[in-house]
Amino acid sequence: MTTQPTEQSAPAGDTPVTFHDHLLPGIEAGRYRITVDQQFPAEDLPGARFEKVEQIVDVRAAQFRLDPSWVHAVYPAAHSQGPFHNLLAHITLNPAALPWEREPFTGSVRNPARAPWPALLLFGEGELPGDPNALGTTASVTVRALLDGDAAVCGPALDRDAIDPALLDTPCQIVDVPRELLAQLLPQPSDLAFLAHVRSGGEDAAPAEGQDGRLSREAHAVITTARFPDADRGRYVAHLVSLEGHTPPGARADNKPVRLVSLHSWTFTSCAESGDGFGRLAGRFAPGHGEHSAAPLRPAPATDTGLPEELGTLLEQGMVPMTHITESGERALAWYSGPFLPRVAPELPRPADGHFPDADGLLLHEPHTGTFATGYACAWNVGRALALADPGFSTTLVRLRHQGRLRRATDRQYATYRRQLFHGAPSAGPVPRAAARAAAPTPREQFEELLRGDALGALASAFGIPEDDEPRPRTARAVPTAYRLDAPPRSLSPQPPSSDARETAAWLAKLRTLSGVPFDCLVPDQRMLPPESLRLFHVDRGWLHALLDGARSLDRHPGADAMTDAELDDLLDGQGPVPAAGLLLRSALVPGWPTLRVEARAASGTSPVEVICREALGADVLLMLFDRMPDRLTISEPHQGLHFGVDDQGNVALRSLAPGEVGRPLGRSVPVGSDPALTVTTPAGARVLDIGGLAARLAEDVRPGSPLSPAEFAVQLVRAPEQLTLSFEGTTR
Repeated sequence: MTTQPTEQSAPAGDTPVTFHDHLLPGIEAGRYRITVDQQFPAEDLPGARFEKVEQIVDVRAAQFRLDPSWVHAVYPAAHSQGPFHNLLAHITLNPAALPWEREPFTGSVRNPARAPWPALLLFGEGELPGDPNALGTTASVTVRALLDGDAAVCGPALDRDAIDPALLDTPCQIVDVPRELLAQLLPQPSDLAFLAHVRSGGEDAAPAEGQDGRLSREAHAVITTARFPDADRGRYVAHLVSLEGHTPPGARADNKPVRLVSLHSWTFTSCAESGDGFGRLAGRFAPGHGEHSAAPLRPAPATDTGLPEELGTLLEQGMVPMTHITESGERALAWYSGPFLPRVAPELPRPADGHFPDADGLLLHEPHTGTFATGYACAWNVGRALALADPGFSTTLVRLRHQGRLRRATDRQYATYRRQLFHGAPSAGPVPRAAARAAAPTPREQFEELLRGDALGALASAFGIPEDDEPRPRTARAVPTAYRLDAPPRSLSPQPPSSDARETAAWLAKLRTLSGVPFDCLVPDQRMLPPESLRLFHVDRGWLHALLDGARSLDRHPGADAMTDAELDDLLDGQGPVPAAGLLLRSALVPGWPTLRVEARAASGTSPVEVICREALGADVLLMLFDRMPDRLTISEPHQGLHFGVDDQGNVALRSLAPGEVGRPLGRSVPVGSDPALTVTTPAGARVLDIGGLAARLAEDVRPGSPLSPAEFAVQLVRAPEQLTLSFEGTTR
C-alpha cells in the first residue's frame, strides 16, 4: 500500500517525464505490536470476555546495504571525466519508495517534510581520512560491530532488538567523516526533502502510471547532492549514506568523526577542458568536420591519385579492392562489397527454385576491370560457416529437412495408393445392410482381399478418386460397407509449423539482422569508418539473401527439400520487416552512454522509422538497422542523463509551474553560482547550495506566496539532455 504524491510536475517539450514529491509506504520499517481485543456490550453474559491477543510484527526494508540491481543509474557515470563543475551528482534507484521507508536521524528530530533517510554526499581528494585519493575506499564491519560502537567515532544509535538477528553478522561498508566537514556538506534536516523526489515516465520506458493513477514499477527514486564539483579539483567520490540513528551534525565538545553506513559509492573526475563531453562528441557529426561528419559508408579515394574514372566509380559505389585467391591457388584482384552500400543495390537475379545452391554461382564478373565481384559469394560462405558453427541450429535444420523428406515420401506414397485405388475400384453399387452383414468376411478373408486389391476399391470411393478413361479390369464383387472410410488421411490436411521449423526461422531471422557476421565482412576497410564518425548506408538485400542461402544450404537437396524451403520462406515473411537502411556510429559516445538515444524519421521528420536492430559491435561501434532510409536523425543523451544543476553562466533557468504548462521555460533566470547567499563556499573550499534559501528564492520568482514542493524544486534545477539533429539539408543543435 502506498500513498499518492501530493504534487507532480513535468518539464515541457518532447520528454514525457513526471516528477513526484515522494512515494510514501503504507507503513514504515520497524517493529510493531498488534493487539486484538474483543468486547461485548453485556459483559455478564457467559463467554463475553476474551483474553487479549498480542503479536509482534517486524516490517523490514533495506537498512545497511543495497542490492546492486536496485541502482538504476548514477550521474556523472562511474569513472567518467568531464566538465561537471555546474552539475549536481545524483543517483537513481529502482525501488521508488526506498528513500522514505525509514526515518532520518533519531526519533527526537521531527520530520514533517518527509525527508529521506539516505543522503548523497560528495567528497574530494584529501577530505576523507580513510580515502585521501577519493578512490571509493570504504571499511567493512559487521552490523554487530557497528551497533556495538567505537569509542573513537560517533556511530548510529539504533535499536538492536528491532534488527533482524540474521543481519547482525553480515558485513556493511562504512566511512568516517570529520564532523566539521559533514556539517558543511549536509543540509539542514528541513531542507533534505528537496534533495529527493520520484521520477516516472520517459520515452525509453512504458507509462509509469496505471489506470488508477498509482505509480508502477517504472518509477524511480532520485537523490541529489547539494555540492558542486570544482572544475580543477580532480577526482570525487559520491557516497549514498544512511542518516538513520544519527543526530544532525553540529558543534560538539569531543568533535569525534561521524561513522556513516555507505549504501553505494562511485567515483568520477571533474576537469574543465575535456574532449569527451556529449556536446563536443556529438557536434563532430555536423557538416564541416571532415571525415567525422555524417556521410555515406564508402571508401574515400585519396585526392590527386590519378585513378581512372571507372575505378573511382566503383569506389563511390562502396566496392573495395581485395586480394582474391582462386581455386587453383592463383592470387588475383577482386572487388568486394558488403551488405552496407552508399546506394540502392539492384535486385540480384535468383535461380528458378529461389535459392542459390553454392557460392560459385554468386561470383559476378565486373566488366570494367575484367575481375570478379566477390561480395555475394562471400556472404554465402559466411552464412554456411555460421550455420556450421552453431551445432544447435545445424542439428535442428538437418532434422527439419529429414522430417520434410519423410512427409514428402508419405504424400507420394498416399498418391500411389490413390492411383491404385482408382484402378481397383469395384463397379457394383452399395449392398443392402442385411446382405452385408450376412456376407461379412472374416479378418483373414479381408486381408486376402486387400492383397488382391479388391478391398482397395472401397478406399478409392472414400477418397473420391475420379474414374480413368481406361480403367483396369475390376471384379464385380460387392464390397462390404465395413470398408468405407469417412475422412481423408491426416497427411493430406494442412499441418501447423513444427517447433523445428519455428526455431529455424527464428535463427535465420536473427541472422538476417547480421547478428554474428564478422565486422570485417560488414566494413571491409577500417578507413571507411574512422574514429568519431557516423555513416549512413543502404542494405543490400541480395547480400542478405545470399547470407541466408548459405546458412540454409546444410544437407539441402533442391528437389527433395522444396516443401521445407517453402515452409521456411513463409515463416521468414512473418518474422518482421527486412532491413533496408541503417547507420554505423564509431564514437566514444557508445561506451560513455550505453543507452544513447538515436531517433530516426523520414518524410521530412514527420514519420518515425522503425528500428529493426540495435547492437554494439565492439567497444565503440554501434549498429542500427531501419526498415527504410531516414532523412533526419536525432542523437540525444539518455534519460539517466537528465541531470540537475546550473547553466554555463551559473544561472537556474526558471520554468513554469502553471497547470498544463509545467516545465515551459519562462525566459528568465536566477543567478545562483555568483550569489554567495545561494552558493556557499565552505572553509574547506567546497561549493554547496543553500537548499532552503534557493527554494525560497525560486518560489518568489515562479510562484510568489506559495512554497515549492520537492518535485517543483527539481523541475527548476533540471538541465535537459543535450541533443543533435542531423538532416540532409544540414544540422541543428
